[in-house]
Amino acid sequence: MIRKLLTSALFLASLSLCAQAGPTPTGARTMARTLIPESTMYPRLLRLSHGSPDTNGHLMANTNREIFRSKDDGNSWEKMSEVTAIPGSRERCCAAIWELPQDVGRLKAGTLLFSGTFVEGTSAAIQIYTSTDEGATWKYHSTPVKRGGTPHHGLWEPEFLLAKDGSLVIFWSDETDDCCSQKLTQMRSTDGVTWKDEVDTIKSNQKADRPGMIVASKLPDGKYFMSYEVCGPTYHCAVYSRTSKDGWHWGERGDMGTKVITTTGQYLAHAPNNHYMPDGHILLIGQMLLEADGKVSKDNGKVAFVSDARNPLKPWTTTPAPVPIPAAFDNPCPNYSSAMLPTADGKSFIEIASDFDDAHKCSVFEGILPLPPK
Repeated sequence: MIRKLLTSALFLASLSLCAQAGPTPTGARTMARTLIPESTMYPRLLRLSHGSPDTNGHLMANTNREIFRSKDDGNSWEKMSEVTAIPGSRERCCAAIWELPQDVGRLKAGTLLFSGTFVEGTSAAIQIYTSTDEGATWKYHSTPVKRGGTPHHGLWEPEFLLAKDGSLVIFWSDETDDCCSQKLTQMRSTDGVTWKDEVDTIKSNQKADRPGMIVASKLPDGKYFMSYEVCGPTYHCAVYSRTSKDGWHWGERGDMGTKVITTTGQYLAHAPNNHYMPDGHILLIGQMLLEADGKVSKDNGKVAFVSDARNPLKPWTTTPAPVPIPAAFDNPCPNYSSAMLPTADGKSFIEIASDFDDAHKCSVFEGILPLPPK
């Protein structure tokens, strides 16, 4: 869900990361928290899997409409391009970048998709842009949804998924329906051109509830995992989850799902993101860590959650976060909607996360730490 955005920074520096306790596994990497220059917010990560022989395996990232590339597995980054909005619109926030893993109609495998919240006149819109040259240039593709007439109602946080039937699914947070303060919605494309079958994914029976910020991952057993927050007077932005057999059907929309908790009852609140790791676990991160009694944990902003390898709906454990942000609080910058990805050798994981720099500007930082033992 969108909150007041902060100014971006053009800040060229690095900050040191406190050393993590314990030995480093052979071959694993530990990299200090380092600033990605010219970055803004809502960081996302991907690794090219359909690139040219020279670029396959390169990392891509975005912070809003700015596109970055790393040729050395996250050790350094260069700004590659910017996505320019079509005439009559402007990019507002919460963008995502994603690589199409296989052909979907006219969209070919390896096409990069960029989507975010845009403003068209007085309306909110989810726009999509595509790149067929690995992020060097971008072309407008479509606007799956456009509605709303005031700046206080919008469409936020689009995310993509390839469903089991081969259709391309887009999810977003929708606060334009009088039914409720906010709901989660999905739509799909089977021809790579048009969008259809809009349905609600999660919609509470309590008008004040605000489910938001879906991120969905495909698991190696063919199932799908989804994380999201549920704000409102009952749920207080706690992180919830659910699974799907096909990536399209996610269960009863009025059921808020399973609260993500650790074996000690700790839970995350605000802006979750998840990624499946090659060691068989899902890693999940959220803005704040709270204890079972609802108080802010002493480990706030310093850990990621690690799923049970067989069932991600069971209680989770924790592991040190590559980008510790111990001062994270309910604000659209520190530790807000962070992104994670395994390193090329599968032994470590990369995190990019927003935080305030020394000038109190919101920027994106990167860190790398070994994956937790199985």
